[in-house]
Amino acid sequence: MSIKNTLVASANTTNIFTASTGTEYAITTMIFCNTDATVSASLNLWAVPYGSVAGGAINRLLNNVVIPPTETFIMDSEKLILGDRDALWAQVLEPGADQRINACVSYVTIS
Repeated sequence: MSIKNTLVASANTTNIFTASTGTEYAITTMIFCNTDATVSASLNLWAVPYGSVAGGAINRLLNNVVIPPTETFIMDSEKLILGDRDALWAQVLEPGADQRINACVSYVTIS
């Protein structure tokens, strides 16, 4: 099992994981930690097939999930299979100087 950590610190969409060319991955857990001590963070998350773009409702997994200051949201009850260049994208809706979401993606290579 491997992990990839990404800081999501902007209202722009941020790539938090992309499957390598010709490889499939099982996403086992995603952990989103609000590292700000005073401000809640609203999080959007998309699972995007190769050739598509993040944004809008069609690929959205999480919509405006509020994570209180210094709290963590864990997504581990369902697993995702990502194939050739599929990707996960995240967005923090209220970016601020100290507001940050650390995204940790845990995954296993299938093929």
